[in-house]
Amino acid sequence: MRQKTFEKIFKEHLKIETYSKSIDSLYSHRLRNRINYKPYYQRNYVWDNNKATYFIESILIGTEIPPLIFFDNNDEIEIIDGRQRFETILRFMSNKFSLSAKGLNTLKQLKKCTYDDLASTDREIIDSFLDAKLRIIEFKLVNEPPLDKYLEDRIKKEIFSRYNSGITPLRKSEIDNAIYDEDNLSNEFKNILENNIELRFKIYSTFFKVSEKHKNDVPLENIMSFIRRFLVLPMFPINLYARGTGRTEVLTKLYEFVSDDSVDNEQQVINCFFEKVNFINEIKKHSEIKGLKINRLALECLLWGFGILDQEEIEYDFNDELIEAYATYVNKNINDYTEVDYAFNKEVMTRFLATSFFLEDFYKTNFEVYINADDLKKEELKEIRKPDDTSTKLSELETLRLNKPEPSRNSIDDIIRTMQRRRFLVRPSYQRKEVINPSKASSIIESVLLGITIPAIFVYKRKDGINEVIDGQQRILTLLGFTGAEYVDHKLNTAFSKNNKFKLRKLKILKKLEGKTFDQLNEDLQNKIYDFQLYVVEIDQAQNPKFDPIDLFIRLNDKPYPIRENSFEMWNSWVDFEIIKNIKTLVQEINSWLYLKQINKNTRDRMETEELVTSLVYLEYNKHLNINKKSLDIFQKSERINARIGSKYNISVLLQKITENQDNSKKDFLHAFKNVKGFIKKLKFVILDCDKENSDLFDYLKEELDDIFKAGKEAKYFRRTLQDFYIAWHLLNTINFEMVKLHRIEMKKEMKSIFFYMKNIPESDWLDNKGFRHFDRICKNFILKYTISSRRIKLTAEEKNELLLKQGGISGLSQAVIFRGDEIEVDHIVPIAKGGNDDIENLQIVHKDENRIKGSK
Repeated sequence: MRQKTFEKIFKEHLKIETYSKSIDSLYSHRLRNRINYKPYYQRNYVWDNNKATYFIESILIGTEIPPLIFFDNNDEIEIIDGRQRFETILRFMSNKFSLSAKGLNTLKQLKKCTYDDLASTDREIIDSFLDAKLRIIEFKLVNEPPLDKYLEDRIKKEIFSRYNSGITPLRKSEIDNAIYDEDNLSNEFKNILENNIELRFKIYSTFFKVSEKHKNDVPLENIMSFIRRFLVLPMFPINLYARGTGRTEVLTKLYEFVSDDSVDNEQQVINCFFEKVNFINEIKKHSEIKGLKINRLALECLLWGFGILDQEEIEYDFNDELIEAYATYVNKNINDYTEVDYAFNKEVMTRFLATSFFLEDFYKTNFEVYINADDLKKEELKEIRKPDDTSTKLSELETLRLNKPEPSRNSIDDIIRTMQRRRFLVRPSYQRKEVINPSKASSIIESVLLGITIPAIFVYKRKDGINEVIDGQQRILTLLGFTGAEYVDHKLNTAFSKNNKFKLRKLKILKKLEGKTFDQLNEDLQNKIYDFQLYVVEIDQAQNPKFDPIDLFIRLNDKPYPIRENSFEMWNSWVDFEIIKNIKTLVQEINSWLYLKQINKNTRDRMETEELVTSLVYLEYNKHLNINKKSLDIFQKSERINARIGSKYNISVLLQKITENQDNSKKDFLHAFKNVKGFIKKLKFVILDCDKENSDLFDYLKEELDDIFKAGKEAKYFRRTLQDFYIAWHLLNTINFEMVKLHRIEMKKEMKSIFFYMKNIPESDWLDNKGFRHFDRICKNFILKYTISSRRIKLTAEEKNELLLKQGGISGLSQAVIFRGDEIEVDHIVPIAKGGNDDIENLQIVHKDENRIKGSK
């Protein structure tokens, strides 16, 4: 009944209104008191100062920002989507943070300024800030009697999930694609690679880990990021590059220098780069033919080495001798080019050093300055990292601010017809490829059919009349793909969505439409899609001559903090309220010592400890019901043992079952949750091995748990991981609490030893899974040693009489007389829970009542 009411409300009783409010009005005392910006289903505030600063700067310069999504239940207004934006403005107005230098892109002179600083020094900029309009989409129930809390909760959560799932953040290479859209050197490289599929695949197969997904569609933006990096890497000493600090910033600045410097010799730079690529590919082919070990990391190190030889003006030939020499060298030293933890400082240094040794010997030169930066180079890079002097004058802000009309409403049919006139450019050159999958696309179509407003599309109306989509490309491509309509790509060619005419799947409300294509829908539903009104924010070039569409694209898409699909942040928004409340309450009780990441003023709480607890409950649930015994995958990775849950998606599937209470699964989950609390209690007992006052207890527990997990590693590189807790659970989950109480000191020592081996496998055990086999053996021995015997012996009436006769007719517990006809029970002298054996020598006859009082003591 509830499900039918739920569907009916979405179809008939959900009023959706769009409007704009100034910041001054929205944050007025009266309205602010009505707004609940952190309802329980929302994640925590997670933006760091740089992201928050970037957002405030966007408001100050008048950039468009996404709308806030409200739910008005008459008593209060809940923010369903936009908490991070709303709270950032509130925190800024409350002087909770100052604008950071790294977050400011245009108004760099405002660094370290708070709201009050700006209000006292430049009232005009604060007035503009307060007058800035925020767009709002508000949901409200109409013509419906008051709902029970369960249904209202489901409706709000469903709206929340529709606005927060399916967000696919831009990758670094996609952001770079937009940043360098007008860079001549990049565009020359790009033009060649777009027209030479063979060369594109050669670079990809030589320097990238080839995946099935990209075999037939090599990601050009990834290749371009690689090219830009290796054009300048010889100018960046490897010891500084390997650290990672400021790496992206330095590489960007160095590339700007190279790009500006090669204006007159672009073709020479390009030809030289591709010559090296072709030669290095020959080394790869030679190694494969000869059966020699080679990998992409060894090959990219040689590309770097050739760049250094160029800088040193050392002549070199691409000949068979060099091919044979380097292939043989890499085969002999392949461990220096390990792909395990290849991005870590030590591994980066090792492989570049290995190649430098080869080239130094082969060409009788010295690479030292390119490996370890001298003082001169450090000063040079420090200068490079200084911000540009250019910054926008506050007096120029008014000219930068957009002339922003209210969004227009365009039907899907209108947009398709505009496409046919080739006046709508869905994929300008700075846009990424289509990334949305059919499940996420289906959710958008379901929202359209339910009449749920989807976020506005931002378009740039150029002087030539073309409408360029800045933001909303994935939404438009979904609608075009489902209806089977074509669009115009960045080359002005006609194209179809990669999900052209897809079937609807994984629908949450309109389940009767599962598996249907657009052509299989009835005419009413087809018209509902064609007539659906998309909000379009149109930025007219004629009225905004200084507007940069790429800047808005980056501002809307860079530095995102999306909610991961299979994470507690997402589960928190839709899973059964009681389950979520239990997990959150437990985390509050234990997070002073048991946590995945400790939260302080410099970190944001992404609910990772809650996710850890949920994952452990999932493991307990599967163990309890004997489902999929390999829920926890434990495996060896050269010098250490790793552990992981196969797929977090399976946790989401289980939580969906629980929320719908299928097959009594909620009861089983709560039982598993109780067992996890038991595991935490056991872990605490093992860690605590001496007297501690309450004031010192949690610090001691924290330090001792860290000590076990560190496994002898240096403290400065240590951080707790999910697999630390998975292995602790693996060791303790089946062991009885009474055994832990009796053997806690010994168990702690043994667990330390197991964790030490887990993270420091001796080299003799690296190959042939030898380390895993040994680890598996010591874990099983640990578990077996502290596992209690199971109760199997059942005495016959005759055997009971014999035992009672042997005891002289008195109880083994109280020494009270036992007569035939009394209620008696067979008891273990040393309780099984404390390691007693289940054999005849450990049994005694006792009165039933005294045995029940005794329990397992």
